[in-house]
Amino acid sequence: GGVAGLSCASRLLTQHRQSYIDPSSSSRYELEVTVFDTGRLRPGGRCSSRLPGDVPAVVKGGGGNNRRACDSEGTTSNAGSSDGEIPDNIRKALMGAANANTNASRDRIVNGMGPVDHAAQIVSIPDINSPFDEFQTQLQVWLEEGVVESFPEDSVCELINENEEEKEASKSKLQPLGGEMYYGKGGMGNIPIAMRERCLSFNQFGDNYTGQSFRILQDVWVSPSNGVKYIGDNDDEGAHLWELRAGKKSLGKYHRLVIGHNGKCADRIMSRTPAKAFHSLLRTKFAPYVPQWGGREMTLNSIYSLAFAVKSQKEDDSGDTGSPIANALCKLSSSQNGQNIYTVMIKNEPSLRLLSCNTLKHHHEQNPNSDTNIEVFTLLSSPQFGKKFKGPQENLPPDLVEKVTMKMLQSLERSLNVQEGSVIDSIVDLKLQLWGAGVPMNTWETASASGKNGGADGFVYDAVHGVGAAGDWILDPSIAGAWESGRRLASWMLTENDKESTIRSVGLPDRLSSGEEGKGGRFVPSRVALGSGIGTIPSSPGSKGFEFPSSDETDRSRGPRGSQNGRGRGRGGRGGRGRGRGRGGRGRGRGGQSNHADNRKREGNNNNNRTAQPTSQ
Repeated sequence: GGVAGLSCASRLLTQHRQSYIDPSSSSRYELEVTVFDTGRLRPGGRCSSRLPGDVPAVVKGGGGNNRRACDSEGTTSNAGSSDGEIPDNIRKALMGAANANTNASRDRIVNGMGPVDHAAQIVSIPDINSPFDEFQTQLQVWLEEGVVESFPEDSVCELINENEEEKEASKSKLQPLGGEMYYGKGGMGNIPIAMRERCLSFNQFGDNYTGQSFRILQDVWVSPSNGVKYIGDNDDEGAHLWELRAGKKSLGKYHRLVIGHNGKCADRIMSRTPAKAFHSLLRTKFAPYVPQWGGREMTLNSIYSLAFAVKSQKEDDSGDTGSPIANALCKLSSSQNGQNIYTVMIKNEPSLRLLSCNTLKHHHEQNPNSDTNIEVFTLLSSPQFGKKFKGPQENLPPDLVEKVTMKMLQSLERSLNVQEGSVIDSIVDLKLQLWGAGVPMNTWETASASGKNGGADGFVYDAVHGVGAAGDWILDPSIAGAWESGRRLASWMLTENDKESTIRSVGLPDRLSSGEEGKGGRFVPSRVALGSGIGTIPSSPGSKGFEFPSSDETDRSRGPRGSQNGRGRGRGGRGGRGRGRGRGGRGRGRGGQSNHADNRKREGNNNNNRTAQPTSQ
């Protein structure tokens, strides 16, 4: 599962064990936690990596439509045909990427050199009014265990215009970013893998058994249309009961459900359940911005990720070493550290947001008998670019792939102020993918019921139906936000089994709350995500951060009867004209995953209390 789901599972197991072995505990029950994950090879969601030896998915029939149930529907783009002629090396690389059933695609350069991070790139501590002390402690544990590494000093930079009033590429310069930043050692995907192994360590037997068990099922999709059904209080003890299905196959019945992902699948999974207030928060809009007041619904951006390999000269006649990209970064750097720049936040080119060198980060091995080395980079587009050229996520048309690839590479050359074609001509392999439901542009903010988190609950829980949600969209658009959200939700859920506690709902909207539990809330803009486009990143010294335009055209829909663009499923109301129930647009996001925790009373009574959680892909 994603970071939020695995964090929730780990906290459930850890806190339950502490209670189980405590002789003074008022009740003891067994806890089983199951994670259903949509990842084909391993968990991770947006915090994932491609590793050497990964075999591409085989498309049945050798081609055709490879869509999944949660792909965006009805997406349009301005792709048209490719602009200009596609260089032969690019066309060859694109053909290799498209032919997933061939041996050539299994031996791709971009996959074979070493780990490649294609989504999340940086782990840092958010600077918001909510404590992250436990995550800082976890980072230190991961450092000691070799799960993460610190970025070397001055290895993360911003590429900016030296004079903001002059936009010529000749005025570009690199500026180091401060603050503590980390990345997954051997790939960002090693972070969720370490979290999975932590959960699996609770599977002890015999004298070592302490009442917990954990399992994770990979490449399992809970059906978005009929995969979640609330059975209600049908067992002998009146506990919540949910049934999950993948197509016609039952995945079991559980007493708690946690949605640990977002996007269209999360919306559809919960749409036919009685938890209407809870479901209203999962409706999703896809856009690269939100109004200054935050918007009426969860808003996710879309980002293209281009992994590509370039030839790197070991030493040429001019004495230069490295690829055209590495040499350009050296010239733009004011320090002597140009050859060791790992990651660049691109702020001088509107189509792009980040460039990261996987070869430097993950120490890719080179062929000593070759005259050239290979450097593998990840290039992330801006959300505006992703919106403009968005297509069906799992089945991008070839002409759109060509157009997006060329535009991103041409934008990179302009950003680096290098000769036209110098980067493109050096490319030997590439892989493009659309991160369709990317980074939250706003977060759901509530404060009250959980009480002790510095003003932010950081999760949502419906105590009437036994369903909760965790994720970065409820706290902060970052790995830290997802991790902390899952942890807080798990702690709150476990209080349900404390005989002295009265569990309350947290974070449900007042307008749809069934009673006194709802404390209301609102979506607020995430300035860090709006500024970077890719989540929480430390800002440069003296940076003003993101500022809304003085005349915010996106704010026109504010007010009791403001108009709401997009097709709603509400009865009209303040959101404008809609159809069905609720407000907000149709989600077009990535698929979901589920975590399930199974609580069984062992003493006193035999109440079976299960929990299920869908998490990120």
